[in-house]
Amino acid sequence: MISNDKHYASAAGGVEGIPPPQDQDLMLDAWREVLGQVLHTRDNEWKQQLRAIKAESLAAVAEMRANVAETRSAMEGMIAERLAQIREPADGPRGEPGPRGEAGSPGKIEQVYGYVEDAVHYRGDIVTHGGSTYQARCDTAREPPHDDWICVARAGVDGRAGRDGCSLNVRGTLKAGENYRAFDIVALNGGSFIARRDDPGDCPGEGWQLLSTPGKRGQQGPRGERGPVGPSAPVIRSWQIDCERYQATPLMSDGSEGPALELRPLFEQFHMEAQ
Repeated sequence: MISNDKHYASAAGGVEGIPPPQDQDLMLDAWREVLGQVLHTRDNEWKQQLRAIKAESLAAVAEMRANVAETRSAMEGMIAERLAQIREPADGPRGEPGPRGEAGSPGKIEQVYGYVEDAVHYRGDIVTHGGSTYQARCDTAREPPHDDWICVARAGVDGRAGRDGCSLNVRGTLKAGENYRAFDIVALNGGSFIARRDDPGDCPGEGWQLLSTPGKRGQQGPRGERGPVGPSAPVIRSWQIDCERYQATPLMSDGSEGPALELRPLFEQFHMEAQ
């Protein structure tokens, strides 16, 4: 602590009670440093208190939301129970069924929201969460899946990525030396095979999968009845000789002509052999 009773004098014989300028600067620097430390400490304390207040406020709001949802659900249950206790009057007969109403417009989902954590969702709200779609049964702050929610559409399972050109490819009859790839289908000896991989090798073999084999020959059926005797085939009645063309044409019994016989080659061969 600095005493107010102490007197200062300057090196040059300054006025009594006034510290020299150099000492004044040192004192100001010291006060600035002390004041800065105090303000820094206060700032940290205020920030810690602010974070604590904010955390308590969020917890209180979440608890209030959950309590409101539970209270509303309980009230709706009580109202539904009371309505179920109402009975129809016993003194009047039941009326005849009314006419069938006109068909309504196709139903549709008005709007789908993303699920918001720690928020209250109201009955009938449709949200998406984790790849699935849910509809709220009641006002709730619970996270789906939960009994407060109905699963409208469940998330599917990711499939494996396929390879390019994985569709079946019919290549016809197997040819030796041909280049075959996976999923190629060939025919061989009445059966069919599909390639398990690229360059499957000889077929049949480990690189091929049998798809179909030729069926066995069935049993011979019973012999059919003998049919009626057909008309007799025409026979040769005579020959018509064409000396200029060296042809002999058969004349058939039904009046038709048979195919002509070429006689020139026979005569030429006979002439050559006779010389």
